[in-house]
Amino acid sequence: MIAALEFGVFPLLFPGWSAGAVILAATVIFSAPLHYGLMHETMHGNMFRASEWNRRVGRVLGVTLGLPWETMRFGHLAHHAFNRHEFDRPEHLPAGKSYAGAAPAYFAKLVLGNALIYALAPYLAVLPVPTMERVVARMAPGDDAAVLRQATSRTFSNPARRAMVRTDLVSFVLLTILAAAAWRAQWWVFALCILGRWSVLSVLDNAAHYGMPLDSRQEARNTRFPSRLSFLVLNQNFHGVHHQNPDLHWSALPQAFGTADDDGPWLGAVARQFHGPVRLS
Repeated sequence: MIAALEFGVFPLLFPGWSAGAVILAATVIFSAPLHYGLMHETMHGNMFRASEWNRRVGRVLGVTLGLPWETMRFGHLAHHAFNRHEFDRPEHLPAGKSYAGAAPAYFAKLVLGNALIYALAPYLAVLPVPTMERVVARMAPGDDAAVLRQATSRTFSNPARRAMVRTDLVSFVLLTILAAAAWRAQWWVFALCILGRWSVLSVLDNAAHYGMPLDSRQEARNTRFPSRLSFLVLNQNFHGVHHQNPDLHWSALPQAFGTADDDGPWLGAVARQFHGPVRLS
């Protein structure tokens, strides 16, 4: 419903209502964790019993987020399988590199860059397979990334997956054109909705892992979030429990966590990332 309003229904129903448009933009932006959380449930097959329904609903959620489901699912499952690999520890400050030298790229990635990577990654499926493989090899060089390269190549050379990603990209582009036409002079509201959502998701992307050891693997932080508002983040403050039990439905995460010690407030874990790059053991 919120996505439908964002993609053009609102300006058709309430043309020229600037105050309402700003309220809508704020609602769209702050509901990003819920939107992504529902998509996240479909990635793990936890929303519906039938895998086909998880894929169908997940793809709709991905298109309206501007992040195609197949590439997001691949990236997220790779995060589970290869947690804390070279591309999954953006806060890591390697030996010999200064804070001042690493900070600009880190904060750019934190504020928006993570989501931009997810938004651009689907275009790998548009490239011919040999070209796609060369691009992936340039992006992930070295022996440490060999397994990730192989998995990427295997996934995005699959004809069925490539076709789905292309379809979702075309759908997003067409919806964006229709939305821009509907918003007209208020096009900036729609742009704010898209960029705002991407920014929120970018900031949240690594919050549960920030500052953890390089060999933490499947470990992640469990934090506190008001239980009455837990639906807004689908209990992903229990990220450590999720990593240990990825097949658990979001509603079962608090019970699985029980009375164990947590790592403080969820917002504290999000804010901690703004300390910048850190040395990791």
